[in-house]
Amino acid sequence: MFTLKTFIPPVAVLSLGLAWTPVHAQTSWSGDLVDFTLVDGDPGALGGPEVVSDDTGVSLNFSPRPLAFDALSAGSGQVDTEITGFTLRATAAPNQMITGVSWNQNGVYQVTGDGSWVSALSSLSVADAKTHEAIGDTGAETFSALGTNDGANGGPWALTVNQDIGGSEVEIELTVKDILAAYAPENGFAWIEKDFGGLRVDVAPIPLPASVWLLGSALFGLIMIARRRSGSARV
Repeated sequence: MFTLKTFIPPVAVLSLGLAWTPVHAQTSWSGDLVDFTLVDGDPGALGGPEVVSDDTGVSLNFSPRPLAFDALSAGSGQVDTEITGFTLRATAAPNQMITGVSWNQNGVYQVTGDGSWVSALSSLSVADAKTHEAIGDTGAETFSALGTNDGANGGPWALTVNQDIGGSEVEIELTVKDILAAYAPENGFAWIEKDFGGLRVDVAPIPLPASVWLLGSALFGLIMIARRRSGSARV
């Protein structure tokens, strides 16, 4: 498992989250329409995923234990961060193609005191499984909340990153990188936690080429002609 919990300057939080490179690990999960293989990193900090399949795709749903993935700054005057990331290879079932992927996460936060803040960053990138060339741009979403002196600011937070594949891929690599950060000056408090992370891969049947339909029509025509000739011969 690779997680990083440390103190860094506020200006480095977002750049560190995007530049972090995961360590190597191997495991796999299987759904009805998509198989997943972990090729880099380790999502262990997020808990073991539940595989959920339906008629249009497969989801890997992670549910971290309480306080297993959080950032906390209790008046220290420093930024506390929690970072994780991993790369999965997603392989569609025979006669299926991948049409889209998404990574969504949610949790809770609380921040108190002027100058205190919490933030979350989530990014999702897609690459060709053989050439490792990027498919589209890296998607990223952020959440942030500020503290005040007139009471606590808190509640749920959520982020969703979507990537449209275009329906031409049967095997891709997905890289997820997440970072939580919290900062509170003296007499402040900042805390943010992730409660759920869901990776979704959507698929659709590979359409038959036009030539197959033409061939089928031709064969049907030949069968009908043969039947007519056979009927004429019996008469």
